[in-house]
Amino acid sequence: MSNRRIPRSRRAVGAIALLVSAVVVAVLGLVVSTVTVLVVATVYAVAAGGVAGRLLSNEIAQVRRDWAHDRAVLADEHRKVAVVRSREHIAFADQMSQRISLRDAQIANLRDALVTAEIELAQARERFSAERARRAALEADVTSARSDLESARVDLLAAQEALAASEAAEIQVRTELQAWQEAATEDGNGAQDRKLA
Repeated sequence: MSNRRIPRSRRAVGAIALLVSAVVVAVLGLVVSTVTVLVVATVYAVAAGGVAGRLLSNEIAQVRRDWAHDRAVLADEHRKVAVVRSREHIAFADQMSQRISLRDAQIANLRDALVTAEIELAQARERFSAERARRAALEADVTSARSDLESARVDLLAAQEALAASEAAEIQVRTELQAWQEAATEDGNGAQDRKLA
């Protein structure tokens, strides 16, 4: 509310002047103390008091109207401020609602990405387990192949030894056969020599 100083109006000054003049006339009437002067002074004082009362009541009504107008202006200013604040509040609420909606969408996207990542992780774990099982199977195959290779190597060495023994036996048999043939040839030549002789 405005703290303006209300200046004295002409009505208030006129009412005060009338009241002062009525007091002066009443004092003069008392000083003169004649019936006519007292009647005139009384009539004047009553008339001046009535006019002064009317002026003061008009002044009070005007002051009340001014105060009511000031209050109305102040209420209108408060209403305008409230409307502006309400609009700002609505705009802020809309902005926050949009931010919340955007944040909710981001959270939903992150949840979807998390679910996708978890699925991919589970698939990667399954592939890793399958590769581990495959590796174990391959290692078992390698171990089996090494065992088979070692067994084949042993069999090859045994075969080489058997071949060497067979070759040695063949050489021995050939040697014996050759010796026998030579002996037989010599026996045959000796018999022929004896026959010829």
